[in-house]
Amino acid sequence: MVNPLTRCLEDYSLPPFATLRVSDIVPAVRAAIAEMTLDVNAIEDDLSDPDADISWATVMDRLEIIDDPVNRLWRIVIHLSRVTDSPELRLAQSEVQAEVLTIQSRRAQSVPVFRAMQRLRASRGFHEDLTAEQQRILDRAILDATLNGVALNDTEKARFNDIDVKLKEVGNQFNSNTLDATKAFAHVVHDKAAVAGLSNAMLATLAQNAVAAGYDAATPAAGPWMLTLDRSNYSAVVTHCTNRSLRQLMYQAERTVATSPPYDNTPIIQEMLQLRREQAALLGFDSFASLSLENKMAPSASAVQDMLDLLRDKCVPLARAELADLEAFVKDVAPDVAATTLPLQHWDIAFWYWLFTPMLDFCADSLPTMYRSVHCNVIYTAFWVYKSIPTGATVNAIIQFYPDYLQF
Repeated sequence: MVNPLTRCLEDYSLPPFATLRVSDIVPAVRAAIAEMTLDVNAIEDDLSDPDADISWATVMDRLEIIDDPVNRLWRIVIHLSRVTDSPELRLAQSEVQAEVLTIQSRRAQSVPVFRAMQRLRASRGFHEDLTAEQQRILDRAILDATLNGVALNDTEKARFNDIDVKLKEVGNQFNSNTLDATKAFAHVVHDKAAVAGLSNAMLATLAQNAVAAGYDAATPAAGPWMLTLDRSNYSAVVTHCTNRSLRQLMYQAERTVATSPPYDNTPIIQEMLQLRREQAALLGFDSFASLSLENKMAPSASAVQDMLDLLRDKCVPLARAELADLEAFVKDVAPDVAATTLPLQHWDIAFWYWLFTPMLDFCADSLPTMYRSVHCNVIYTAFWVYKSIPTGATVNAIIQFYPDYLQF
């Protein structure tokens, strides 16, 4: 039976995600690596011949065909790791990752291939026969080979490749820690008042979370409700929940994910920084930032910093003004809340910004009444409905736009 991943490579078709098994990954990757190894050996032999025909077809087209199977297959594995993470998938990925990097480095650091690309760029045909797009592709291929260490000596290449493998390993560990720490967070709420402001649909989701965690009697109406750091859960709480303490808990949990044992990424980040510095130094760069910018639009690290400084100088005063407007809004619509809420904290911004929009022109006397008497979900709808109401209308004018079942 043909491996379905191998078949999708041969047919240039999409992977059969619905029927794909983790056990298909390792044999398919190793088969592609074996084929690529033979192909790299063959092109190196051909291009090492002094009389070899050096053209776009014999160099660049052929390299694309050689690179494609392993690159395409490995992208499938990376994609799966991001959307269907599991211990089995992590094990399969880690089992062949070093092998993938080895053959990719072998190809990227091939001296015969690099010299052939240089000869092609120096030939008359570069300007006469190649399109502007082909010239750009060739220039980038030569640059990529240089940044992958093709010009290093054997000892330096060995260390460069060891660093590359280690960076991928710690990068995977960083991602795994982040995913595991995110999944590990759970906060169960038993008091419905504590989740006020959340939609019925979100309460149903949170009740389902609780059922899955063993709270078999959980219901959307009566709870309990289990909050996680799933993006939809998190966004709903910090944007719509009236419980400030719960917003704070969720915000701080999300911002500090993977910062404490057993999923602490701090030492991993430090190791990544050290490895990046060493790799950049091997290639002759004074920093990893300079290395990273070699194939980007920005001319230098200092230029990037200058741009960031310029943006900061322009944006910070505007941000402070917007924050002042938002805090003034809180004072107007809920002076009793403002006494204990101001100055606004990070976990307050999304909640109050959702209630605030400069396009609204409610009279000051009517806004506090609306805030105190209308359920939060209705307030959100009121702001959207207001687009169809004449400027200057009061809350009483809005009531006619709502069905009878909405409570004021």
